Amino acid sequence: MTAEWLTGISAFLTLFVVALTAYAALRQIKHMRSGNQVAALLPLAEKYQTVEMQESLQYILSGELSIDLNDPVARRGAESVPASGVLRKAMPVLNFYESVGALATAGVLDLELILRYFTLPSDLWEVAGDYIAIARRKRGPEIFENFEAMVALERRYTARHGSSLYPKGLQRINLQDSFAVDDGAV
Repeated sequence: MTAEWLTGISAFLTLFVVALTAYAALRQIKHMRSGNQVAALLPLAEKYQTVEMQESLQYILSGELSIDLNDPVARRGAESVPASGVLRKAMPVLNFYESVGALATAGVLDLELILRYFTLPSDLWEVAGDYIAIARRKRGPEIFENFEAMVALERRYTARHGSSLYPKGLQRINLQDSFAVDDGAV
């Protein structure tokens, strides 16, 4: 074997080792990113389950917020800096979504994870929109802007992938509704 052949083979083997090392490094980075996301998600999931957060979420989603928004005194409280009055019950969950939105827009948390673990941001945004608009009167558009950005990301995701988070290509399980006839759902 000539020196040229040996040089060519060694260059090829060096390229192979470098490519293999790069592949291993990329896999390691992916695992580290997953670990970082889990580390960020777990405290958020715990906070989301607290009584204060669930009561705030219930206040918004049950329609109580919308009812309270009909009161001009309550609206003035929402507009004041800092916010005061009965509408403050919405703040824990709105601040939570602002924090989660910051992590989503910074790329720390994948949007799909957020959509799987928490109430859909767009659903909450729609119900709390009037409150947010009132709060922005004096505080400007910066208040809840990370929450807003997360909703925009969700809408873009839904436009591209549809509203189902079920994995593509995974066969669905056939489910029988035993009570459909009794309940008149047929």
